[in-house]
Amino acid sequence: MDNNNNYDDHNNFEDHGDQSDYSDYSGYSDQSSHSDYSDYGEYGDYNEERPRKRVSRKTLRTRQLTALAVIGLLVLILIVLLAKACSGDKKDSGETKKKQTTSTTQTTTSSTADPSATSTTTSTAPISTADPSLSAQVKLDKYTMQLYPGEMDMAWIQGYPEGSYEENEVWNSSDPRIATVDGWGQVTAVSPGECYILLTFDNAPGVEVQIKVTVYPDEGQAAPGGETPAETPDPNALPDTDAEPQAANVAEAPAPAVENVEGLHYFQDILIANKSYSLPETYDPGMDPICEKQFEALTDAAAKEGLKIYKGTGYRSYSDQVVIYNNYVTLHGEQMADVYSERPGFSEHQTGLVVDCNSQDDSFGYTPEAKWLEEHAHEYGFIIRYPKGKEGSTGHSYEPGHLRYLGKEKATDVYESGLSLEEYLGIDSYYH
Repeated sequence: MDNNNNYDDHNNFEDHGDQSDYSDYSGYSDQSSHSDYSDYGEYGDYNEERPRKRVSRKTLRTRQLTALAVIGLLVLILIVLLAKACSGDKKDSGETKKKQTTSTTQTTTSSTADPSATSTTTSTAPISTADPSLSAQVKLDKYTMQLYPGEMDMAWIQGYPEGSYEENEVWNSSDPRIATVDGWGQVTAVSPGECYILLTFDNAPGVEVQIKVTVYPDEGQAAPGGETPAETPDPNALPDTDAEPQAANVAEAPAPAVENVEGLHYFQDILIANKSYSLPETYDPGMDPICEKQFEALTDAAAKEGLKIYKGTGYRSYSDQVVIYNNYVTLHGEQMADVYSERPGFSEHQTGLVVDCNSQDDSFGYTPEAKWLEEHAHEYGFIIRYPKGKEGSTGHSYEPGHLRYLGKEKATDVYESGLSLEEYLGIDSYYH
């Protein structure tokens, strides 16, 4: 029974499969005709348009390179034009500056009766292009020099520009015919005239300091400007150790006044500044006028005996010593700096009672001037503050030209005792 029923159902399925029943879908064949695309309006002409030409990647790359080459050529031409313009301005400026800086006035003294007449040359001050505010950072112990041909002098740098040290110094002379200068700043007089020593720094282009040098002629010749110099000292003359000091100057060599200032240390009315006893940072007395006057009397007396003693360094403030000591530390380390210098506040130069004369090199100790100072400085109120062989008590290396003013009475007592000032007063000198 069940099998027959299933058979009937199958027949029914065949009835539904009659193709006539799919007549409703005959429309699909009509839609396949191309004529029906006319309903798309303007897009019906698409096949009639000419297709766009596509640029290959190689052609595009070639065009880009060509454009870059043209731009590069234009930039190169612009750079060349700018370089020529700058070069012309620089050349004109350099020629103008050269005319300004090298202009000199030649003064020739000639006479048909005297074939030995000489010439003196005066150089005008070089036109400086330095920055005054930066140049003011440099501090020297002198800005003028008066020499005779063959003599030497040196300006000591007491303050460097920020970031500069001894190895950055650059020394030049505006006229080597008058005076030359070496890499350490030592000036040597060559012939009569005036010129300028220029100090610059290789790492500070905006800094420049000028030192005016006047070289006087030898004895009997006219000095620059027409003035006749005093009798020329004989540098080879030996000192007269038996000469008596000038009585007036000895009488005018009083001891420095005792100041009632907090932080100062006095022993037997002598102001002390050494490695054990410091000065206040605010103590700023300047150079003592009596000390200056007595040093002038000392140099005058030495000149009459054919010796030349001159002031190198005098007063230094606390801030000056900061720069000097830090430079020593940078160059040589703290241990060596403590031997050759003092820490800020511990320097005698801050008292205003010290003069460093001539050269601070040990070789000065072998000169007639140093010998004369050893035997006569006390007559004008000075002592050799750091004598040879007393390094253990002074805490300082030997300095034959370092003079300390005490006044005639105290200076004579210290001189005759043969002691250093620390030994004389019974005090020490080391950093506690």
